[in-house]
Amino acid sequence: MKRRRFLTTLAAAPAVLAAQQGPPEFAPVTRETAAAAPRIGVNHFGFLPEAAKTAVVRGQEGPAEFTVWDVGAWRPVLRGRLRPVASDFGPAQLADFSRLRQPGLYQLSLGAGDHEHSPERSVPFFIAADVWRRTLPTVVGYYRYQRCGVAVPGVHDACHLDDARRRDTGEHVDTTGGWHDAGDLRKWMDTTMLNAVALLQLRRCLAAPRPGDPSGEALLEEARHGNTFFLKMQDRDGRVWHDVAGGLNGDNSDNHWTDNVTGTADDRFLNPEKTEQTAAIFTALQALAAREFASADPAYAARTLAASRRAWNGSSRRGSTAATAWWALAAAEWIGATGEPEFHAEGRRLAAELLARQQAGYAYDQSHVRGYWMDGAAPFVDIVNSAAPALALLALHDALPRAPERRAWLAAVQTYLEDYVRPLAARNAYGIVPTGLYTAPLSDETYRPLAGSLLYRYFLPVRRQFWWQGANCHLAAHALLLARFAAAAAGSAREEYRALAYRQLEWIAGANPFGASQITGLGVRQPYPHSRFVGLIPGGIMNGIAGNAADQPVLDRELRLDWRTCEYWSPHVAYYLWAVAALESLRG
Repeated sequence: MKRRRFLTTLAAAPAVLAAQQGPPEFAPVTRETAAAAPRIGVNHFGFLPEAAKTAVVRGQEGPAEFTVWDVGAWRPVLRGRLRPVASDFGPAQLADFSRLRQPGLYQLSLGAGDHEHSPERSVPFFIAADVWRRTLPTVVGYYRYQRCGVAVPGVHDACHLDDARRRDTGEHVDTTGGWHDAGDLRKWMDTTMLNAVALLQLRRCLAAPRPGDPSGEALLEEARHGNTFFLKMQDRDGRVWHDVAGGLNGDNSDNHWTDNVTGTADDRFLNPEKTEQTAAIFTALQALAAREFASADPAYAARTLAASRRAWNGSSRRGSTAATAWWALAAAEWIGATGEPEFHAEGRRLAAELLARQQAGYAYDQSHVRGYWMDGAAPFVDIVNSAAPALALLALHDALPRAPERRAWLAAVQTYLEDYVRPLAARNAYGIVPTGLYTAPLSDETYRPLAGSLLYRYFLPVRRQFWWQGANCHLAAHALLLARFAAAAAGSAREEYRALAYRQLEWIAGANPFGASQITGLGVRQPYPHSRFVGLIPGGIMNGIAGNAADQPVLDRELRLDWRTCEYWSPHVAYYLWAVAALESLRG
């Protein structure tokens, strides 16, 4: 993928604007591009009647009041004062209208005067009991557009029926099917398997479906389509190959349509590399599939469970923090599927390994944050799997009700949320969780000082390597984690975790410095996506707002089809579905 000049950016003041010097391929920043973005950031989908309701207003100039209007009646229903707040993204004000609970369609305007003469109005938004749940059919529908190996009416003909030839031997292996992973035509195992995980978790969480929900049968059918490819990617030794169409050397050479004829020059390549993380996610997915298909298709459930066991037995179950977390999630699914003692013992060992990797005490000459995970000698930074260690401990907590370590597992997750997630989310007006901590700068750009020798960035570094992007999957995964932990909390703590979970999703849904929804077909002001072969996909979630060298938010609003901020990608869709489902399950 070629580097692209792109992006507009937001800044708090002219001095900050002048100081923001991004990598040389970026378009220059001007006051005009910063001023072009709306000041009001609010969730475009709306709010649950009982939920906290806020909008963020960039800057602290102008009116000190806001008004909420009933759009149907064109009358003001609530007036309040904006509350100035400090924020890492510059001065801001909060409009809190949580006491408004009546269902309806509303709009927020700045000032206490009439609607027509307000200096700015927000996107209209609903207050309704189903504002999040109603998004599920659209987002689930994204997967149909991304199907590979079959014709998708109105989208593309049957494709890639000649996948794939091995990189090492040239041997053809049938790996047709699955889903295209992103705004391209490639099939990465680690990330596309999350699609099937999310579909099956959605079915589990919505055990009592309501009218309009994606049906359980449809979710199983879509998961089976993707899993057909995943099962083909398991080698005879039980281990799992890495990807199809990733190119010969991680390049973009396989990102193309083919003639569907095996043995011709345009056949794509299978990468036979096998990693612990790929095997761990595969093992967890197949055990989850065995549980969810048990009643609907026992024979298929037995097949997926057998594949899961082969992967479990063929791997060391050692490795990175992300791999360890996914092995723990696999153990939890196995315990639920069979209850075999082997998985009880291994689940407890994996949980102990995760606890050993947590920085449970204050370190690096500071007493501000603790509870984050380490990966070797460095804090764990992984936008796709950032919440996986805590999610794994919660899964084992639920799967092993008699384990004596359960309280320690729950306490570890609580420490992470109370002493890391919440303090860092409080540093910006939008309540989002930064992507990670650093003990020293990794590149010549801004790393925000936290305390002692700890630094943090909201967005991935842009001068460290070519690959960096928006992190909507990181935010949605933390929304999922907060929802899952809220289920174990009580009273006001439960509501606080739920509210913070929604703040992560609200950033994706328009409560951000650009006032832009990042889901095609839901909300407004979306950038045009980097989707080079299909174009717009309803329900597709883009990589999202990224940062520049100054760690200030950037988003392609100039129709450059920038992949770093606007490309669709599987993990964003997967974690969004799983998070919304988990939040809905809290409501009964």
